[in-house]
Amino acid sequence: MKKSLIIRMWKFTFPYIDIRLTRLVGLTFGLMIAKLWAPILYLDWYWYLIIALLAGIKPIMTFWKQV
Repeated sequence: MKKSLIIRMWKFTFPYIDIRLTRLVGLTFGLMIAKLWAPILYLDWYWYLIIALLAGIKPIMTFWKQV
């Protein structure tokens, strides 16, 4: 019997190129948001730092658990 889809998805690991392409998608999506909604560019620099640090917690923890 096959395991459920959620369990199979949870254990899936992406190749390095897929991770890099996902980062590129995120970057271009962010640039698109900035182009379409200019007020986001007027945030102070530390808001971008806080968002980046919060978004990076999970990948960094996953990396250190596997190393």
